[in-house]
Amino acid sequence: MLKLDGRAAAGCLLVGLMAASGGCIRMPGGSEPAASSRAATTRESHTGPRVSDSARRYPLDSLPTSTITIRGHTFRVWLAREFDPQRPDVVQEGLMHVPPEEIADDQGMLFVFSDERLRGFWMLNTITPLDIAFARMDGTIVKIWQMPPLTLRTFGSIEPAMLALEVKQGTFSRLGIKEGDRIEVPADVWLIPER
Repeated sequence: MLKLDGRAAAGCLLVGLMAASGGCIRMPGGSEPAASSRAATTRESHTGPRVSDSARRYPLDSLPTSTITIRGHTFRVWLAREFDPQRPDVVQEGLMHVPPEEIADDQGMLFVFSDERLRGFWMLNTITPLDIAFARMDGTIVKIWQMPPLTLRTFGSIEPAMLALEVKQGTFSRLGIKEGDRIEVPADVWLIPER
């Protein structure tokens, strides 16, 4: 995933490079993040190594998890928190290298930032087509995009956002989730992990 600061995101918007990442955040100034399992498609937890583990700095099963709800639909999410001292740059890695088989239909990655600002993601090293929903601190979805795999196009939040949720592409339209809907985020998502 790839994150843009407000000025960089505005510049991208002006030149038509709209935001978002499916597995990587674009760093301020346009620099690329450092490149550093076999998955269940059911509601059960995955056991054993994943195919993606060897390519990732933070294997999916090493990430903290939580459960969020949108319009009555529950999602189990891996947390990529910008302020996680145990996992520096986890936000930049996002869902890089993760094949679709390792993401269940009710799973995704929730990116949690320290403040609301314009955000931008791209799909560097991200092989699974993804939907992304940018949301304010209160969970209100401000922008949804569908992101094709491996594109370096930036997909932007358009409005300041503090959260970004990535799920398999087509999930939001299939469930009727749209801009203006609200992500119900439990308190544990905001906790600063201990060192």
